[in-house]
Amino acid sequence: MTIAAPFRISRRPSPLMLLVFLVTAAWVLHSEPGKIIDVKRVETLAPADIDRIVSELFKDVTAPRARYTVDSYLLRFESTWPDGSTTPITTQVFIPRYTERGKRPMYVFAPGTTGLIDACRPSREHIACIHWGLYRSHVLAHVGQGAIGVLPDYMGFGDPAHLHPYCIAVAEGRMMLDAIRATRNFFEQSGGAMVSSTAVFVAGFSNGGHAAFGAADLRYTYAPDVRIAGIIGYGPSADMQALFREFPVVAPMVVYTYSSIYGRDRFEPGRILLPRWAESLGKDVTRQCVGGMQKYYPWSPRELFRPDFADALLGNRLAEAYPEIHRILRENSTGLSGHRIPALILQGTDDIVVSVKSQEAFVRELRRTKCDVQYILYKGSRHDTRQIGFGDARRWMERLTLGGKPEPEYGGLR
Repeated sequence: MTIAAPFRISRRPSPLMLLVFLVTAAWVLHSEPGKIIDVKRVETLAPADIDRIVSELFKDVTAPRARYTVDSYLLRFESTWPDGSTTPITTQVFIPRYTERGKRPMYVFAPGTTGLIDACRPSREHIACIHWGLYRSHVLAHVGQGAIGVLPDYMGFGDPAHLHPYCIAVAEGRMMLDAIRATRNFFEQSGGAMVSSTAVFVAGFSNGGHAAFGAADLRYTYAPDVRIAGIIGYGPSADMQALFREFPVVAPMVVYTYSSIYGRDRFEPGRILLPRWAESLGKDVTRQCVGGMQKYYPWSPRELFRPDFADALLGNRLAEAYPEIHRILRENSTGLSGHRIPALILQGTDDIVVSVKSQEAFVRELRRTKCDVQYILYKGSRHDTRQIGFGDARRWMERLTLGGKPEPEYGGLR
């Protein structure tokens, strides 16, 4: 199984290729991003059920007590691959049983890194009893407080023709935006479920923050019909060069994806990775999920990358030494398009994936684009700020849902 190369076509297409192109083009013209393919009702969860599920995630922090019974659904919907072709996406949708009609926050959450192959799809985590990040538990914690929860799988999962296009900004952004469209379509088809309107928040942990900011970047061009009230990033890794410097253990997945998408002439693994990692790259990143990769690959840039590449990366000289690789990494960094959507960034002082220095540089750049950013730093917290920042995220969403303005830019050290 390989990732399709959507940005390249042959200079001399064969008649068969032309036929395939025409059929694909016709299909794209009739595709509807966000159109629901099928719906499956999964279960109903009482508040006590939600409290039990959520308790494992909130082991070190007081867990919120659920206030609503929740209906859980599995939706499959259409989205658009980077080349314009149609691809199916699966999302979990959680709807509280409201007692009165009103405006509700919709919490669309992108998980952290899980892997490239279908066995690593986030919707499998709770079924297989895997602990990647307890993403369903996280979303249910918010849903138990009254938010509509949306937890999509990334593009490529559930599509036999593709692998997950990891850290491709356009793929992640479209996935998030079309998940919003699909959920909105579901409400329209099901009678609204006591929802008069929604305030949509895109959120994400780690690489999921990359996806959430990617949705904000694409909103005006890809989904002008979608309004986003705010962005929440829990230790977001929006800067691809910073990710390579500070958490290189996931870089092999990026290298494999980008070499497949953009072509080896532009993103050659052998120019980036040491030979021992480059030679078996395709096999290694498609035989295991993120937990296995974190045990298999080194966490040090010097042990993973070629010396010349590591020197350029750590010395901030990629633009001069590797201009095409630098260009692609910048193209897939997210958040700085000038979207002007309010953002909340929750960062730990002891984060080993995204340093405080890199996160604060990202916050400064966001503010330069006229984005209202509330930045909260949690003393002693590591990468996962979803639990310690739960109350801050809830209050921020509630304020914006009711039409209030974001708080002052600096949220302080907690």
